[in-house]
Amino acid sequence: MAKVDTELTAAPVAAPPAAAPTLTHWREQLPVLTRPGVTLREPTAADVVALFTALPADAPEQVLIDPPPASVAGYETLVERVQAGRRAGQLACWAIVPDDSDVAVGIIGVRAMDPQASMVEGFAVVAQEFRGTPLFQTAGRMVLGCLFSQMRVHRAEFRIDVRNGRANGALRKLGATQEGLLRRARRVHGECLDQVLWAIVSTDWTESRPTRTTSVH
Repeated sequence: MAKVDTELTAAPVAAPPAAAPTLTHWREQLPVLTRPGVTLREPTAADVVALFTALPADAPEQVLIDPPPASVAGYETLVERVQAGRRAGQLACWAIVPDDSDVAVGIIGVRAMDPQASMVEGFAVVAQEFRGTPLFQTAGRMVLGCLFSQMRVHRAEFRIDVRNGRANGALRKLGATQEGLLRRARRVHGECLDQVLWAIVSTDWTESRPTRTTSVH
């Protein structure tokens, strides 16, 4: 009688599906945003001298509530506090870097208005020679696209000096709604100035082209 082989041959086991890539929270790493002509990335110590040289003296106070002085050392402190604020989920700040240069020419970002950072207040400061150019509009659209998608912001507010027609016009072009006038809301050189309050909410935001990123929320 032929011997019967009682050993069972194991059926091949399919390899488990590859794990989906882990998405990085913006508190761990700020997304790098790119479009033709400009890259937005978190400021680093290497940007300190360029930012100090390019930006006006009031730039730090537009970014931080308790700003350091406008000096090289002050910008070193600003960069450190920006990065610490991002880790705490309180601040997201990008350096604006044109494609034809490695030098930062401005900063743009938001401060959280609630613990979840679902409502934020925006700020932007660029070198004089880039004001009124498409660079600001492009950077603004990139940041807004990131806020309302990857960072899941519900509402973004902007407070602009009533006399700053260029900035108010830029926000109108970005689709912001003028919600009111904040009387004597900001003190500059001892003078209390009126500000225009603008806002964009996530349901209002439309973007014809998706924002490209090298890291995502």
